[in-house]
Amino acid sequence: MRILLSAFAYSPILGSECGVGWHWARVLAQHHDVTVLTHAWFREDVERALAEQPQPRLNVVYFTVDPWLGQFSRPLLDSQLYYVWWQWKVVPFARELHAQMQFDVVHHLTWGSLRYPSWLGRIGARFIVGPLGGGERAPARFFAGLPLKERLKEVLRDAVLYSFKLDPFTQRALSKAERIFSRTQDTARFLPQYLSRKTTVAHEIGAPLVKTRPVRERRKTTTFLFAGRLIPFKGLHLALPAIAEAVRQGADVRLVAVGDGPLRDFLLAQAARLGLGDRFDLRDRIPQAELMDLYLDSDAFLFPSLHDSGGTVVLEALSRGLPVICLDLGGPACFVDDACGVVVSTQGRSQAELVMALADAVVAHARRSDPDRLAMCVAAAARATRLSWEKQVESVYGALDDR
Repeated sequence: MRILLSAFAYSPILGSECGVGWHWARVLAQHHDVTVLTHAWFREDVERALAEQPQPRLNVVYFTVDPWLGQFSRPLLDSQLYYVWWQWKVVPFARELHAQMQFDVVHHLTWGSLRYPSWLGRIGARFIVGPLGGGERAPARFFAGLPLKERLKEVLRDAVLYSFKLDPFTQRALSKAERIFSRTQDTARFLPQYLSRKTTVAHEIGAPLVKTRPVRERRKTTTFLFAGRLIPFKGLHLALPAIAEAVRQGADVRLVAVGDGPLRDFLLAQAARLGLGDRFDLRDRIPQAELMDLYLDSDAFLFPSLHDSGGTVVLEALSRGLPVICLDLGGPACFVDDACGVVVSTQGRSQAELVMALADAVVAHARRSDPDRLAMCVAAAARATRLSWEKQVESVYGALDDR
């Protein structure tokens, strides 16, 4: 097939949405002729990477536009208003590309949020969208105790999310898609029925190549790892009291957290109030290679995220054979099964009850026998293999063949 892949965010050296665009294009170009349509700001890094590792069936075209006022600058890549403006202005450019190349499929990939439209369905080619996220929510009770400013941000997020139901322009853009792919059932259910009936759940992110865990003697203290931004919905404020409760129950555990964000001082103060001392080690954000080594040096990954639509760190942990403890909210729960981790139920639980359930999972893992731990590590690596980038892309493009 000839595919036009719309990836506003597209980079070989950046993570998140940029990494999604890069990996999908790389995998698709193994079997199809792929033209990536992205913002011109990414050109230098993309061209350098493709010069080092050429992909004959991958072509990248660049488009930029100045904002309404002033000139383009790097911070605008994170601006929602500029992103929508870019998507609107790119349509004539994409229409000319289609006239020249006659694409079989136009695929809008990034940004992958249901709240922001792509109008590429207007250029006359078969149009698909996603996988999209953004419809995931968490009960407000799980944010209790956080700073008021941070809780208000969550309220604002919900307001923006529900504005989608009153936004005819974004819904109209999605209606042009032959198929919509969503990252979770939450997002699929959030769409109005006329859109949800052509929606299929498929994962957006894939696991890195699996690396075998080193064989080492069991240590006295069981180390749990958290990695992520220090913001409310990542749930570290729930992990800290869970660790404290596990210690109170007699488990010899510690938590290493890696990340930065506005809750840093709050979390340090919370750890002090809980008396965690050296059982909590908060580290600044580190290079990706160092984080991958840290997965290998830990005993389990504790990630009580409240509404991640994906969860890249969960797949990274699994790829290093690291069992995962997460919640039954959003994307992480889609990646973890009983063999490779624990999915803690939030249903009907208060924040205090959820903390106790997390503590029980922490204690249970600390007390697992060596054979049980090894079996979970093996299952984690096997799970990551089944969730590779190739498998994720295949799940979307295989569904297209089911017309």
